[in-house]
Amino acid sequence: MKKVFLIIPFLFIAFVSCELDNYDAPNAKIFGKIIDIDTGEPIPQEILEGSRIDYIELGYESSTTQQLRFKTDGSYRNDLMFSGRYHIQARRGNFFILPPDTIVVKGETEYNIETRPYIRVKDVNYSIVGSNVEASFKIEQLTNTPVKSIALFADQNPNVSYSLRQRATILDINMMVDAEDIFTIKMKIAPFKDIVAKGKPIFYFRVGALASGVPEAKYNYSIPESLEIDYDNLPPEEPGIIGNVLDDCESLAGWNSDFSLSLDTDSKQDNFSIRAEGTGVGIFQKNFAPFNTGVNKKDGVFAFSLYISDTSLINMEGADNQIEISSSGQPDLNELSWQITPSLNLNNGWNDMEFKLDDARVTGGDIDLSSVNFFRFYHTGIKGPMIFKIDNIRFY
Repeated sequence: MKKVFLIIPFLFIAFVSCELDNYDAPNAKIFGKIIDIDTGEPIPQEILEGSRIDYIELGYESSTTQQLRFKTDGSYRNDLMFSGRYHIQARRGNFFILPPDTIVVKGETEYNIETRPYIRVKDVNYSIVGSNVEASFKIEQLTNTPVKSIALFADQNPNVSYSLRQRATILDINMMVDAEDIFTIKMKIAPFKDIVAKGKPIFYFRVGALASGVPEAKYNYSIPESLEIDYDNLPPEEPGIIGNVLDDCESLAGWNSDFSLSLDTDSKQDNFSIRAEGTGVGIFQKNFAPFNTGVNKKDGVFAFSLYISDTSLINMEGADNQIEISSSGQPDLNELSWQITPSLNLNNGWNDMEFKLDDARVTGGDIDLSSVNFFRFYHTGIKGPMIFKIDNIRFY
């Protein structure tokens, strides 16, 4: 009897093994791309945790949803499929979602997904300027919500992206953009030496732009490009702008104006200036947390960069205007002010504005230079639509 009991389990295992071996092996393949329906070009994708394809094989009572991931070039492939009918849908990506489709997979099946990206990143150009890598580009916005952020990513891996980067400059802009606007993002080269200390390393760069108001949206990308950084032969570094910075003008937070405000990548320092476009009296105004200027009234200077689109549209004589700072959080109290006059010789384009504190008009008592918290620039003599930009507000 012992032999019988020993033999039966082995026979049972053998029968089960044969039954498992009788399942069909995968006999089909599927491949394709996600394509911009307007340009015919693949939509570049994220490398890790990026856009995905959900698919369900039909004809079974209980079918589970399976997933495929796109490659960075917008392509996908699965060589372990079973012939049959499937529901398929691309989801959680940087493109407008299409309804599920029903397809037949048999043999080697090509299935391309045609839709539109949320944003197109166009006309990308990389250069080394002084101690920075600079990327200039345009954005074609296809959503009706603001662009949340723009970014420059760098890595030694050619699949560089938001989820695979050794360095990144990410700028929150939260604005509607014009397709002809040129954006520039700067990335300092010095931190690259923490990755590769010397020589002529090659890094891959990629520009991204992220749409707002879209659940689970991913960055839209340019194609990755390589750039050799020769540490020993970098162009001369541009001299830095001196001073204790009250506001670097990299964000619109807290700024007010009668004009329409936006960020502009035409800047004098770092990545942005603040742009005021339109007509009105109040051009720039902001309340700050109390700021210690680090200077005294006798020797100190208040300075910033100011862009003017057309000086002929400013009445330089007789019009009420002031540039004001105060430590009271408001005008006319503990305030220093200066006027815009013809003697400043303002030009179209960028102007370096420098005002000696000792030359200022004092209103409402002495200012506390260890606690400056208000800035305003207004002018009643604006004669037509104008563009002003301001950057790098500082004391020295």
